[in-house]
Amino acid sequence: MVIIVNNAIKKIVRAAGIKSSSALPFGLVVLTMMTLGTAQATISCAGYLPNSYFERIDDNEEFAGKLVELADGSQQLEDLNGNVILEGLTDAYILMDKYLWAQQLGANGKNYGIVTATGEVIVPFVYDNIATQPDISTSFIVSIKAPNGITKQGIIDRNGYWIYPKPKINQKDNATHRKKSKQRRVDNGYGDYSDAKETAQPIKAGDAPFNLIAANISHAHYDSDKDGDYFLVKSLSNDIKNKDNAGKSAIQSVINKTGLLDDQGNWVIAQQYDALYPLNACSGQPLYLQAVLTTAEQQQTALLDQNAHIIIPFAPNQNIELFNNGVLNNGDKSTLFLRSILIEGSHAIGMTEDIKDDIVSAQIINATGKLILSSDAPIIRLLYHQLFTYKEGGKYGLINEQGKIILKPQFDSYRDEADKVWVEKNGEMVSLDTLIKLD
Repeated sequence: MVIIVNNAIKKIVRAAGIKSSSALPFGLVVLTMMTLGTAQATISCAGYLPNSYFERIDDNEEFAGKLVELADGSQQLEDLNGNVILEGLTDAYILMDKYLWAQQLGANGKNYGIVTATGEVIVPFVYDNIATQPDISTSFIVSIKAPNGITKQGIIDRNGYWIYPKPKINQKDNATHRKKSKQRRVDNGYGDYSDAKETAQPIKAGDAPFNLIAANISHAHYDSDKDGDYFLVKSLSNDIKNKDNAGKSAIQSVINKTGLLDDQGNWVIAQQYDALYPLNACSGQPLYLQAVLTTAEQQQTALLDQNAHIIIPFAPNQNIELFNNGVLNNGDKSTLFLRSILIEGSHAIGMTEDIKDDIVSAQIINATGKLILSSDAPIIRLLYHQLFTYKEGGKYGLINEQGKIILKPQFDSYRDEADKVWVEKNGEMVSLDTLIKLD
């Protein structure tokens, strides 16, 4: 069963005061596991969304329907006057005051679907699973497990149109379909359709419900400024047509390769990498990713942005993670990254705390690729303080989240006891709080 969080989460997050992307500034964004035939990770935006997102949804109207549980354990959707709109439901949740996510018994057993409060079908009740960002719910990843055991997936947007893969329509239906679908309903995520615009032959999921592809798909990022989604897509087949250098249609081998797709169905990062790891999803900043590329000789990593620009070039034996999230308490919006140089042959990927035994040295790099600071050892965050240790010339010093030096390298060693930090100078261990004011 897919893990889904109901529409109350936005209220819980606001009540807890989690309105900015200041949580967990160091390392990879939190991932939520969900079952989609095979174990798969997707992002959770809770705690990372900027204030502007909450300001935009504060005036959301409540769900204009009632979810009623019956004596037999089933559920039904009713309007506010008690009229039954949809029945025979189980495992139903209301998402973001806009959608009802549920199972319904059909000819092939129980299947998942999504409707609005009025019963309008957004995602038909034909899928084995549906995944959505639990605190955003702007798009839906649908899955069916084929008889051969392969899970096929696709992406449907908030209005019920296919994002990926793009359905094919035959020539006979082409003119009729184009006439029916001249305008795609494009809203701002909260019921405003003022930006409706023409698109290239949009197709509703209800018209092509089994339009799926052998792939592993997960949410990668939510851009709160543009109210747009990004997805990681790892293909398990070669049924992808691309253009070659001459502009001719060509089949590109993309088996087991990952790319980044936007919610208009455009590849913003081509399917050419063995893995892509989002570093700062939902933070209100441009998305940055660690890319992994493996050849017969070695594994290499690089830092990319969401427009496929390479910020830190591909190289073996390196790990890249977020150092700060670009929105600090003093208003500084400079996003910094931690590049760690690993021991020869290491393929370690993750946060410094987990792979520090593989790290030889480290650097802090800004979003333009400029070197801010170098360390002859891993750059380690103190447990209870917004400070980090680094090493230069055999001595340890301290820096803050902006990469600025707080104490120059002068200590032979240090000991972090969480609430108490000790540093060694001239053979004597002294408490750090006697040297600087700690938070």
